[in-house]
Amino acid sequence: MDETIYKEARDFLDPIYSNVPLLDDRPFITLTFAQSLDGKIAKQGQQILISGRESMAMTHRLRTLHDGILVGIGTALVDNPQLNARYVLAASTAIKQPQPIVLDPFMKLPSNCKLIDNYQNDKGKQPWLVVSEKALVEQTDKKAVLDKAGVKFIPVKALENGQLPLKEVFKALKANNIHTLMIEGGSRIIQSCLKDEWDQLIITTAPMFIGSEGVPAIKDNDAMPTLNNVQYQIMGRDNVLAATK
Repeated sequence: MDETIYKEARDFLDPIYSNVPLLDDRPFITLTFAQSLDGKIAKQGQQILISGRESMAMTHRLRTLHDGILVGIGTALVDNPQLNARYVLAASTAIKQPQPIVLDPFMKLPSNCKLIDNYQNDKGKQPWLVVSEKALVEQTDKKAVLDKAGVKFIPVKALENGQLPLKEVFKALKANNIHTLMIEGGSRIIQSCLKDEWDQLIITTAPMFIGSEGVPAIKDNDAMPTLNNVQYQIMGRDNVLAATK
């Protein structure tokens, strides 16, 4: 990683996170995503690179400032992410790596994903799976496979539709010593969190269009928050916004 690029990311983010409050019932939540000019964060069922290298460095610096990083199972299946900080200075030997967490109510995470492979090869932390209590009881074969692979399960009682209530998810993560949480998507989690469950917002906008095949970051404009303490930073070709509620 180029030192100038890393310094730019550090100088932008570190003042924002210099005095993060410790909340009682949930982690301090950073909601972050990269979008195109037409407000799309991905293509349907297809991985796409939106961020340039400068804003990518910023995202990886941001990961080091959090205890955990969470994505939904849809993002995990499409992107097969590693959820760690890789784009850092070569001399940085004491980088704090976030806890990788997948919101996976029906236990769909494959045992050959990068998260598990990294853990088994001492290249990453143990992956956590937030699952429904019902899935843990009913899907004994899949649980055994993931257990053997080294996954830690965080059980949460599901709603009637099978989805996990985010308030309970965050409460469970807080109980497992996740005091600061970075959420990177996908679109359903972004939409749900934007209405209430977030403290810091970091949005990268890239100079590109994805078009009608794209997945919008926001599908429902009802009850969207007013932003405060808004900052902008140009990073390479991208425009990065930081804001609070």
